[in-house]
Amino acid sequence: MSRLHMPRPKPQRGFTLLSVLVAMLILGFGLLSIGKTYATLTSGSTQNQNISALAALSNGFWGAVQASPNMLTASPNVAGSFTSANKASAPAGLQPWLQQVFDFIPDATVVVATGPDVVSGQPCSATLGCAVSLSIRWSQYVSAGGAAVPRQQDFFYQFGL
Repeated sequence: MSRLHMPRPKPQRGFTLLSVLVAMLILGFGLLSIGKTYATLTSGSTQNQNISALAALSNGFWGAVQASPNMLTASPNVAGSFTSANKASAPAGLQPWLQQVFDFIPDATVVVATGPDVVSGQPCSATLGCAVSLSIRWSQYVSAGGAAVPRQQDFFYQFGL
């Protein structure tokens, strides 16, 4: 009896279906984490841009009050909470500045508070001076369809009238 000698089949090279699925799963998780990181970085960048622009706008507030210092003591005075809906109730000298803020951040709320003179402790007056705090508040969306995160930037001034 002769034995037929059958050649062994060559082992096939390639990936198994399971290894391909695991690789796709790992790739998917990696891409999701990169997307989340990108969204976080973009949000932080936007936040920094807003704060930088608001710093420049706060200089405009300083200039508006210096140009019309009587708005600190006159009626209506600069103190109050202003939105785009009620900006007409602000002193006339402050309205153009408020419009710039609302053009930049439409849903902003600008809160201006006057306080006593820092040196004398006396109420805001034309002879002593006035401490003024400016707070700009807005909602920032972290990602498309995401929840709004409240943001706020504060500025403090001491005016010598």
